[in-house]
Amino acid sequence: MKKTLTILAALLLVSSFVFANGAQEKAEKKQMMGVVTPSADHGFTAESIRHCEAQVKALSRKYGFDYHFMTAAESGEQSNAVETILVMKPDVMVLWPVNGDELRSAAQSVMDAGVPLIVYDRFITGLTPDAEISGDNIAIGEKAGRYFNDYFKEDLAKGKVNYLEFKGDSSTVPMERTNGFLSTASGNFNLVQSFVTNWSQQTAMEQMENFLNTKSKDEIESVKAIFTHDDEIVFGIVEALKNYHGNAKINIRLVNGVSAGEGFMDLFENSGLEGIDFVTYTFSPSMVRDAVDLGLKVLQGEKLEKSYKIPTDMVDKTNYKTYMESDLYKTRYGL
Repeated sequence: MKKTLTILAALLLVSSFVFANGAQEKAEKKQMMGVVTPSADHGFTAESIRHCEAQVKALSRKYGFDYHFMTAAESGEQSNAVETILVMKPDVMVLWPVNGDELRSAAQSVMDAGVPLIVYDRFITGLTPDAEISGDNIAIGEKAGRYFNDYFKEDLAKGKVNYLEFKGDSSTVPMERTNGFLSTASGNFNLVQSFVTNWSQQTAMEQMENFLNTKSKDEIESVKAIFTHDDEIVFGIVEALKNYHGNAKINIRLVNGVSAGEGFMDLFENSGLEGIDFVTYTFSPSMVRDAVDLGLKVLQGEKLEKSYKIPTDMVDKTNYKTYMESDLYKTRYGL
C-alpha cells in the first residue's frame, strides 16, 4: 500500500510539473505579426520592402513580439506565403497584394481563421478586411486634373488639348488615379492613347519610342501633355524623348509622375529636355510603415478604423527644394 501511494505521489508530481511547464510555455508564447509583400519588381517596391522590414524589426525589438516576413513575385506565390504564415497562428496579418483580386481566396482564409487582416495599397474587390490603408490614389488623380486645368487654362479655353496616359497596371491603384483625374480634368482634354506599363521604366520607354516612330507627324505634334502613374514611368518617357530624332516637333509641355522620389527632383532643372515642365505627387515608399503600425495596434488590443488614407502633396519646380527639406523626404531616405 505504501509503495502504491509513493508511485501515485510521483505520478501526481510529474503531472503537475508537465501541466505547469505547459502553462508556462503558453504564457511565454509571444504574439506574432505576419507580413506578406510583393517582391522588388521596381524601385518603389524595393524601397517599400526595405521600409516595411525595417519597421517590423524595430517594433518587434521595442515591443517584444515575433514576426514572419515574406515576399513573393506572383499572386500564387503570395497565396502560398499567406498560407505558410497562417499555419504559424499569427495574431495579425499585414498583406500587400501583388494583385488584390487574385489574393481574395488567401485573404479570406486569414479572416476565416479569425486572424485580423490589414490590406495595404492594392485592395481586394468584394472583401472587407479589418482595415485597408493606402496612399490617397483618388486624391492624386484629382489634384493632377486640377493642375492640368490650371496649367493649360488658355489652351483649354480655345479647344481640345491632346494627352497620352501611361498607367501602372490593372490593379485598383491605377484605376483610382485615372478615375480621380477624369473627375476633375476639363472635358476638353482629349486622350490620344493609353498604355499599361506594369510600372516598368523600360516598358514605358519602349512604348513612347513606338508612339514616336509609328504615328504621323501631325499626331505626334498634337500631344501637349502626358499623364502617368509613377515617376519611373516618367524616366522612361524622358529617355525616349531625348533619343527621338524624327521630323516631328515635340510640343509636350507638361509631364506628371507619382512618388516624388529623389531622381524626379533632378528633372526640374536637369531633364535634358527644353520646354517641358514636370509635376509629381508624394507617394512615399515609407508609407508602408503605417500599415505595420496598424498591425502593432491590433497586437496592443486597439480597435482599427476600416479605412485609412495617407495624404498626398503636389511637388513641382516651385516647391521641390522645400519638399526636400521635409520630414517625409528625410524619412524616405533615412535608411
